Amino acid sequence: MNEKKDCKIVQDLLPNYIDKLTSKETNTYIEEHVNGCKECKKILDAMQKDIQLQEKKLEKKKVKYIKKYNHKLRILKTTLLSIILILVVLFVAFPGRKMVIIKSLEDKFQVYEQQSDNVYIKALMYNDSNLQFTYENYYKDDDLKKYVMTNPEADIKVTQYFYQNEIKQFIEEPEGKRLIIEPRKNAALPPLMNYFYNDSLVGTFFMSMDYKITTSDVNGRECYVFSRTYAKPETKIDIYIEKDTGLVLQSAQIGPTEEDIALTQYEYSFGTVTDEDMQEPDATEYRLIEDN
Repeated sequence: MNEKKDCKIVQDLLPNYIDKLTSKETNTYIEEHVNGCKECKKILDAMQKDIQLQEKKLEKKKVKYIKKYNHKLRILKTTLLSIILILVVLFVAFPGRKMVIIKSLEDKFQVYEQQSDNVYIKALMYNDSNLQFTYENYYKDDDLKKYVMTNPEADIKVTQYFYQNEIKQFIEEPEGKRLIIEPRKNAALPPLMNYFYNDSLVGTFFMSMDYKITTSDVNGRECYVFSRTYAKPETKIDIYIEKDTGLVLQSAQIGPTEEDIALTQYEYSFGTVTDEDMQEPDATEYRLIEDN
């Protein structure tokens, strides 16, 4: 009777014994009993064998899961790397490339901008291949000193002299010569127009998205062409910037038809403006009109 009671106690303790949850004294008691009891020994062996089978199955599941996880991870890594590579290629091929071009032109432009305290700028404006206006700007000592506008078709020439407090306009036209003197209200614009360059990386990025950049030449000088199209009315703007200087050499506004073209070409000369260039014509030859 005691043996059956001992077997029942041992068999109840076997799961905890296998999981190593029993005390040292209890382990000694169980092991002494099992060594002398074939039935409990058989039950213990069966339980241990069953646990070993379960552990093997669990280990196989773990290995299978790890292999499956690693396979998915490799696919994910490959996909992410492919996406990153595509994004890098797209960035380099499109806005990234254009941002590099803009930054390169900006650096070159700034070299000439520092020399703009003495510069002569000439602009020739054409409409349908016909010369409409010629503009000449003379900058000296960081200020616009003289401005000349010529309209050959109407035989009109306007020469303006800018002083600290007044502007003198010498006008020559078929009807005669006039001299208009008026107060100077506004400061002159910078001599070199900054069309695209700015200190903001974000601004440069959006600019690169707005304009298509191609290459061409103006009178044999290599240029980047910045192009943009406006839908209403349908107009295309092309701005030609010289690769070597960052200066605008030409701008073209193209309307809905190929004949509707307004073209402006620019010429620059640095350090050539002299005091002689600033000499006024003989005012006695002009009819004086004062605008107070």
